[in-house]
Amino acid sequence: MTRERLVQGVSELEERVGQPLPLAQSLHQALLGAVFPLTAEELTWVARENEAPPTVLSLLGVLPRGSFPSVDAVAVALEQDAAHAEQLPETRDSTLTSPR
Repeated sequence: MTRERLVQGVSELEERVGQPLPLAQSLHQALLGAVFPLTAEELTWVARENEAPPTVLSLLGVLPRGSFPSVDAVAVALEQDAAHAEQLPETRDSTLTSPR
């Protein structure tokens, strides 16, 4: 599949279902032309080749080990990671509150 055909397919999909969210759009642009399955390291390499923004590169850098079968699988893994981070309780430094 040529890059032009892939871009055309994405455009057709956006016409049918609407524009993706900004992060999803950045992720799709960063991984444009990727041939799956890919590891997190390979995804980061593709994103760098596509001149992805630093935010996307950072997100890809914290993906779990393993192979991802599609861009959607990458997005799901990032969403799960974000949901997990939101569930973590805030931690406090106990040395700041120690009695004298």
